[in-house]
Amino acid sequence: MKENRFTYNPYFLENKKFIQWRLTRVPELEHYWNSFIRENPDLVEEFQKAIEIFDKIAINKRTFKDTDILYGRVVESALRKKQREKRIIYSVSSVAAVALVLFITTFYFVWRNDNSEPATTSTEIVGKTLPEQDVKLIAGGKELKLNQNVTLQLKNGQISYTDSTDTEKRVEVNNIQTNKLIVPDGKRSFLILADGSKVWINSGTELEFPTKFSGKTREIMVSGEIYIDVVQSAKQPFIVRTPDLDVQVFGTRFNVSAYASDKTSAVVLVNGKVEVKTKDDRSIRMNPNEMVEFRNGNMNKENVDVSLYTSWVEGVFIFNRTPVSELFKKVGRYYNVSFENVESDKRITGKLYLSENLHDVISSISLLTGKKYMIEGNIIKVINK
Repeated sequence: MKENRFTYNPYFLENKKFIQWRLTRVPELEHYWNSFIRENPDLVEEFQKAIEIFDKIAINKRTFKDTDILYGRVVESALRKKQREKRIIYSVSSVAAVALVLFITTFYFVWRNDNSEPATTSTEIVGKTLPEQDVKLIAGGKELKLNQNVTLQLKNGQISYTDSTDTEKRVEVNNIQTNKLIVPDGKRSFLILADGSKVWINSGTELEFPTKFSGKTREIMVSGEIYIDVVQSAKQPFIVRTPDLDVQVFGTRFNVSAYASDKTSAVVLVNGKVEVKTKDDRSIRMNPNEMVEFRNGNMNKENVDVSLYTSWVEGVFIFNRTPVSELFKKVGRYYNVSFENVESDKRITGKLYLSENLHDVISSISLLTGKKYMIEGNIIKVINK
């Protein structure tokens, strides 16, 4: 059973050198803290607890530069007037407040070459925001515009949804028709299908689904990205069809990404078992924590950290040595922004919390890259130093 409370000396989590050490692990700080604990054996237990707590919070242990601003904010936010010897009992939720300050909508850039940044100052236009579009539902002979990240539910021959005024509305649909939900870039939606299966629909996705699953199989069609939690039914297997792949399941949770612009389709399995088939009847069976990727006519399977592919459902992007170009492609689709001139030879590791405000995200990029990003009208600029 996990501990719900921790006892530790708050000095460590208030100390700049301790924070720097746990984030960067540079030799000088390793030596400093090894010497410190040898000279203060009575603090070993508190010291280890502080490490445990910080490492649960920390998102990155790589060496990176230009972090004084981050450290400064952590130090300023710490409890300043406490005695080193005074012990305080913190709940896990209290410790999370430290994490909030430490990692507010942030991610770390890991440069391949720390000396590769240009010495001169220049301004580049790297992106522009695009006109907003509405979520569209085509059902019951109607095309409805839904101007929010909408939740829909199929039940008893009706599709119910909540509009921007928090008023529940319904659309009558017949049992034999196919409905379509179009979720543009910058929007997300959530759908409960007629069998109770739950579908999280990411930006830039089209989903076709029947009013009722009446045949031998339950089938939906997707172009884009969804995360789905399928209700189990041994008598009526569930099939997700994409332009390149079909995924057959009996009851499981998995992510499907099949954007036409990516020229790649991928299935990531969280739990259960599925079988992935190509249109020419090649197939692969999957176990949890595996990904099948289809690219250039080839289908490959590998073990993966599923959180890297499914965290968007929780409002977070997680990266592990991910090219900057991939980050901006995801951010661009999520916020309906077109990015250009993004350097692809740089990689990032960490988390980006998906604020509803694009300015917050751009501020996060600016804070931790050491570059100044500005939004002027619908144009995003970066000042390189």
